[in-house]
Formats: sequence, structure tokens, C-alpha cells
Amino acid sequence: MTTWTEVSRTAARPVADELALVLEALAIPTGHAAANGQHVLLVPIEYAERARAELDKYAQENRVRPVQAETPLPIAWSVGAALAFAAILLALDAAQRRQSFGLDWWSAGVASAGAIRAGGWWRSITALGLHADLLHLAGNLAFGAMFGVMLAQSIGFGMAWLAFVLTGGIGNFVNAWLQSPSHSSIGASTAVFGMLGVQVAHDWVRRRQLHYNLFRRWAPIAVGAALLAWLGGDGRPIDANALPKALNELTVQLPTIDVWAHVLGFAAGLALGGFIGWGRPRLRFGLPLQAVTAAGALGLFVLAWYCALR
Repeated sequence: MTTWTEVSRTAARPVADELALVLEALAIPTGHAAANGQHVLLVPIEYAERARAELDKYAQENRVRPVQAETPLPIAWSVGAALAFAAILLALDAAQRRQSFGLDWWSAGVASAGAIRAGGWWRSITALGLHADLLHLAGNLAFGAMFGVMLAQSIGFGMAWLAFVLTGGIGNFVNAWLQSPSHSSIGASTAVFGMLGVQVAHDWVRRRQLHYNLFRRWAPIAVGAALLAWLGGDGRPIDANALPKALNELTVQLPTIDVWAHVLGFAAGLALGGFIGWGRPRLRFGLPLQAVTAAGALGLFVLAWYCALR
């Protein structure tokens, strides 16, 4: 007559079944009993010592090490980076309106689909710094600074603004190949939506890693989709007569809003944010990395304008 003994007890039946499969794969007979709402795994007493050793080994091999949430850098860094972003956009706006240094900033920097297709990749980035009027500029300054500070608190100020340049540039570049050659666009909004996409995807991945419940994991996706629909679906017509002459000469099309550019910037942000979130546990997101990536963001923006104005 076989004497059975307990080797494991759990409240979850799937876990008990999983452990039973582990032992059965090792040719250890198993049995099951229920006691006080618990699922008890039993083995013949002569197998007990070996069974417990194998279950301990299995638990060690499959232990999930919890991912620790990191303490962000002081918010002063995030705010300072947002102020630098605002200063750069204001300086560019003043330069193009005054045609500083005798340069035609508009015709050099607008994201003309035909020019981008012909090899002018830099226009995908330079267009982020050009705006039709003060209201257009003010909107992108406000939302860009707000999303920039939020993202900087999640991934650091340098990574946030490098994401701004990369997602905005990618969105404009891909958009140029989807539009007619005569299509042109300006404004930082593609990159602003790119930062939103990075925030959404990064938070979704991190919440999975931190074992948040289903509702809290999917909340960033819902919020991001709502903001994309709300901010991306509103706008106002731009008076072509109020634009600089250079834009009219380029037969620039400026619709109420360039939905495709926004969607593509957001999509680029989702891809980048997912990649950053996936690599987060393996990287140090401290001040040295932020300084390097901030310099990279500024350097890429300056390089694009150098290529445009040379």
C-alpha cells in the first residue's frame, strides 16, 4: 500500500497542474488533493525528498526577478531641457521672419516631399523648426514642452529630446513618400506626437515588466489613442496670403492639419518607445547617458540645418 505525502500547496490549480507535469516528466508519480481551498500536490513518500529538490530547482530556474522602478533625475533637468527647446524654436522663428544672415530659411527648411525624395533628408528635421504664424508656434511650444517634461521624467531629458528629433524626422520622411511631390509641411507637431508615442509604448512595456494589472497596463494605450484623435483631428485653415512668398513659390500645401504626418510621427514614437522600454532593465539611464543623447539631439538638428543652408 502506497503512502503519499505533500510536497507542494497552492491556491491556484494551474500552478499545481504545472508542478505535477514537472514531476511527471521526471518519472515521479503524483497525486492531487484539495484542502481548505488549497490544491495539494502529493507524491509517494519514497519520492518525497527527490520531488522537493526538483521543485526547488524548478522554482529557482523560473523565478521572475521583479523590475524595480527607477528614481527619475530631478525635474529641473526636464524643465531646463524644455526651456532650451522653446528658446531654439523662438530663435528659428525670429530668424526665418527676419531672413537673418540674408538666408531664406523657409525655402531651405520646409519639408517638401519632392525635395526629400530627391535626397534632401535634412528637410524632414529642419521643418520641425518652422511655423506658419505665432499661434501655430505657440501651440507646438505648449504641447511640446508639456510632453517633453513628461517624457523626460520617464526616460530622461536627453533621451526625450533625441526621441523628439528622431520621431519627427522619421514621420516627415515617410510622409514625403506617401504624399504627392508637391506636398510640403512645417511645424514641430509631428515630433510632438512622436514623443507622445514614445511615452505610450514605453509606459506600456514598463507596466508589464512591473507586473501591473491589465487595466493599468493598457491605460497608456487608451490615453495615447484619445490624445492622438483629439489633438490630431482639430485645426484651422492657414491663409496662404499670410505665408512668406517662398512658400507660395514652392506651391506648398498647408491643409488644416497634416494627419498622416501626425500618425506617422506617433507610430515612430510607438516603435522607439517600445524599444527603449524593452531595453530599460539593461541600461543605465543616468546623467551621463542623458548628456550624450541631449548632445546627439542638438547635433542632429544643427547638422540638418547646416545641410539645408550650406
